[in-house]
Amino acid sequence: MNEHILGGNRYSVAFAEQRDIGEEWNDVIWDRNHHHIQYHRLYLLTSGNATLHLYDKTVELLPGNIYFIPAFSIVQSEIEGKMNKYYIHFLADSPLFGLYRYMSDRYSMPADHMSEYLFRCVVDNYSRNTHEAYLKVQGAMNLLLSSFFSEVSADRHSLLKFEGVLKYIDENYTKSIMLSDLAAIMNISTMYFSNYFKQVFHISPKQYILNKRLREGQRLLLESDLSIKEIAYAVGFESESYFSEYFSKKVGISALKFRNRDMPTKNQQKK
Repeated sequence: MNEHILGGNRYSVAFAEQRDIGEEWNDVIWDRNHHHIQYHRLYLLTSGNATLHLYDKTVELLPGNIYFIPAFSIVQSEIEGKMNKYYIHFLADSPLFGLYRYMSDRYSMPADHMSEYLFRCVVDNYSRNTHEAYLKVQGAMNLLLSSFFSEVSADRHSLLKFEGVLKYIDENYTKSIMLSDLAAIMNISTMYFSNYFKQVFHISPKQYILNKRLREGQRLLLESDLSIKEIAYAVGFESESYFSEYFSKKVGISALKFRNRDMPTKNQQKK
């Protein structure tokens, strides 16, 4: 059986750096050239502190911890004074990274004596086009992320059963997807499939598909000139009104305000 969902992850690192940063970080999340909303993030602070407001919680960034922030989850960033941090923005080919926010509430783990070395390994090698550099980055990323996925309660056998289902959703979310089609992939009844999916991933299959469409809609709002109506249909919503209603409910503001970076304050934002 293909164990792609669990092992053999391939990471594509878009940005990796150690730097000092000050209050300009309060604006960088929604800067048109630096929003990077589609990337997962790893942080390690060496000094200072900051705050990230996510859709589901607030995360305080402090020295001594590694932080994993899933893609499409940051609303605002806040900092007073300065901090020094390592950061890695990356994509991963395993669907587990998109499911992590539903399966675990741990976005930070204690750093150890190897953590800074591993961040430095990625920073020094991610832009080098050699086999050695590639292997170093892949190994360092696996080690940095391993402790986060140790928190996932679903057992290995159950996760592997959903390999084909998650691949099918990733390849077909822009189309109509019936639960019966997903259940047929696993050769089980629709009702059993729906209950089993929710037991393993802590979200219903319908909500997972809608949230997948929503995340892609967010990306297109920031990265394309398509109209909101065109985006709604492009990501699989049945109408512009349904997309707009679901977007406002989940994100807390309208799709138009999101496109214009008119983001809510932490007190306005609700999951």
